[in-house]
Amino acid sequence: MRFRVLLIVSMLSSSAVLCDAQTAIEAPEVKPARQAGYPLATTRRTAINVLPFHRELDAVKLQKWLEISSRCTMAEFELFLSPLTADEQKLLEVIESKPAPIVNRLHFENLRDVLKQKALVSLQVEEEVKKDDLSHTTPAVENLLYGAFDAVFASVGPPNGSPRYGDVVIHLKDSVREHGWATPFSGMHFMYAIQHKDARKMQDMLAAGKSLPDSPYNPLHLGFNDRLHFSHYVVTEKYWNQILAFQAILVYRNLDNSPASAEVRQRFAALLREENPQKFWNLFIPPRVKNATAAQENENIPFGYLEGKFDDQISIDFFTSIQVPASKLAEVKSWPEAQPYLHLIQAKSADVP
Repeated sequence: MRFRVLLIVSMLSSSAVLCDAQTAIEAPEVKPARQAGYPLATTRRTAINVLPFHRELDAVKLQKWLEISSRCTMAEFELFLSPLTADEQKLLEVIESKPAPIVNRLHFENLRDVLKQKALVSLQVEEEVKKDDLSHTTPAVENLLYGAFDAVFASVGPPNGSPRYGDVVIHLKDSVREHGWATPFSGMHFMYAIQHKDARKMQDMLAAGKSLPDSPYNPLHLGFNDRLHFSHYVVTEKYWNQILAFQAILVYRNLDNSPASAEVRQRFAALLREENPQKFWNLFIPPRVKNATAAQENENIPFGYLEGKFDDQISIDFFTSIQVPASKLAEVKSWPEAQPYLHLIQAKSADVP
């Protein structure tokens, strides 16, 4: 489901001038349960004043912080990318009429359990209902970073998600975005590509039951500064299409004079003319080519990507289709758990990995 891609993205810290401040004295609040992003909000709150606020960060405040942080990030992008060229401005206009695909990928062996629960659920929920037969892809590193065990994930942009997360493709309604927030890459990618830490070694330590080093000077430490940095990548659903366009503009501006870059420029121009949403997103994030050469990878560089995070669970009511390998279709349709959802279950197209 989650699709990692190295993009030329340079998000900057949020401007205090643009952020809302609240000074009223409020009653004590209850700490929110199962909300991904809580560690980021508490870090940002600590960053503006080392003295404790003596107020719990409840679900309402957490949501408001996500929105404020996202608004500040978008304002900074607008400032530092300006002025836009006519083509760049047109991309912003074109992309707004084409909701980005929101897709979850999972392994076939987990599908029956999803149908039983009538939802995609977070790792925390899976553990509570003792679904020990499920395999998990959520790294503990990401949980320390931003509370990933409380989240369900979906890619935002790739028309069919990423096959690395499984052979079942679950397409979600656009309205599911109202319950989520996103970042332009996964937490693991952030740790190794942005923070330049050995994220895999850190994950192996946590998986073995060990703790990461406490010292911020240790290269395997994960702490305040990592969370503070990652918090500046938060984008709420209102801005998903806009931030994808900004990513595309950054990719476009950083092209060189190579033949591969010439192909990417042609693809950018085609985006401005393409009216069909499916074809648009296939141009925006082309399907990966097996055993691709370096030149092919450069030609097919994605223009943008977001990893969506949704609290607790995503109800099957938000599914628009469940696509399974054609060889498994009859088996899935025979399951008792599948009977209420036969209208959603389809064979995956041969061209979808």
